[in-house]
Amino acid sequence: MFKDFNSNKKAIDFLQKELRFGREAGTYLFYGADRELLKKFAKAFAKSLNCSNNIDDFCGVCENCIRIESETHGDLEVLDDITGIKIEKIRELAYRDSTNSYEGKRKIYLIRDVERLRKESANALLKLIEEPNSGSFFILMSSSLNILPTIKSRAILLNFISETHEEIGIAEEEYNFFLGKTKEIDLYKKSSLIDLKEGCSFERVGSNIKSYIDTEDFYHKVEMYKSIRDFINTKEYLTLGDKLYFVDEILLNTNDRELIKEILSYTLSLIGSRNKNLEKLLELKNMAKSSINLKNLLTIFYTNI
Repeated sequence: MFKDFNSNKKAIDFLQKELRFGREAGTYLFYGADRELLKKFAKAFAKSLNCSNNIDDFCGVCENCIRIESETHGDLEVLDDITGIKIEKIRELAYRDSTNSYEGKRKIYLIRDVERLRKESANALLKLIEEPNSGSFFILMSSSLNILPTIKSRAILLNFISETHEEIGIAEEEYNFFLGKTKEIDLYKKSSLIDLKEGCSFERVGSNIKSYIDTEDFYHKVEMYKSIRDFINTKEYLTLGDKLYFVDEILLNTNDRELIKEILSYTLSLIGSRNKNLEKLLELKNMAKSSINLKNLLTIFYTNI
C-alpha cells in the first residue's frame, strides 16, 4: 500500500487524487534520477488502477496486484530496452491497444527510458497517446525531461525524488557506496555476505567483472565497485603501467557499453567535484555510448584522473 512507502509523499497524494478522480484513460510521465524507483512507483500506480479491493490504493494481495507485481497480468505491458525502444515494439503496442481488454478492466502500459527513444519511435508513441482508448493508461518513465516536447505536453508530469538514506533505513556511507540506487540497496539489504568495509584490489577488477557477467550475482558487482574504489584511493601511487593494466582488465572482460558507462559513472562519483579534469572526464563518460574506440576512451579517462 502507498502508506508503506517512505518517500515522495506529495507524489503519492497526487496519484491518489487521480485515482479518486476516476479518469477513463490517461498518460503520465514519471521522471527522476533513480530508474528503479520510477518503476517501483509506476507498478504501484498500475496496481492501484486495477486493484480489486481499493479505489485509491493497492492492496498488494489480490490477484490483480500480485500479477502486476510479477508482470504476468494480461492487461499489463512493459516496454524496457535501455538502448532505446524500437518502433516495431511501439507498433505492436498500438495493435494490442486496439484490441479488447484481456481482464476486463484497465490496460496499463509501462514504457521505460523514453528519453532514449529515437525520433521515429517517439513519433509513433505520440500518435498512440494523443487520444488514448478508453481504459488505456500509459505510464512513461524518464531520467530527465529531455524528450519530445509534444509527448510532454500530452502527459501528466510527476517528479520522483531519489530516496534519502534515512528514508531507506541505512547508514549514509552505505547509501553513498551504492549512489542511492534503490534496486542495488534493496539487494544489499537482503544479503548477509556483503561487507562494504572489506577492500578489494584494483588488480581484480577484471575477474570481478567476469564473475558478475557470468553469474549475475550482485556480490561480484559490489566487488567490482570495491576494485574501482581501490583504484581511486591509491591513484596517487599508481604508475602509468598500473593504470593501463586497469584499463586492459576492464576491456578484456567486457565490451558492453552500458556496463562500461556504469563503471565510468561510479569512478566519477568517487573522485569528487574538485578534480581539475572533471569536465573532460564527464565528456568522456558521455561519449561511451557512441561508436568511439573504447580502449582509447578508457585510456584517456583513467590516465587523466
